[in-house]
Amino acid sequence: MHHHPFPLRAGMAMLMLSLQACRPVFAIGWSELLILLVLIVFLLGPILYRLARSWQAYQESKKKKQDK
Repeated sequence: MHHHPFPLRAGMAMLMLSLQACRPVFAIGWSELLILLVLIVFLLGPILYRLARSWQAYQESKKKKQDK
């Protein structure tokens, strides 16, 4: 039987303690918020614009059907 020089429980305890001590801190500045806002507008802008145009066309066709 092979005896480990470093017990497994001690290694696990040290790993867990180090993970608890090194929690990431998320610090977001104005430049990151601006980049995030531009990215969101770039990705969702065309979809929302197309949705608004189709909704407007739907409302106009609905209004024309009621006028008949």
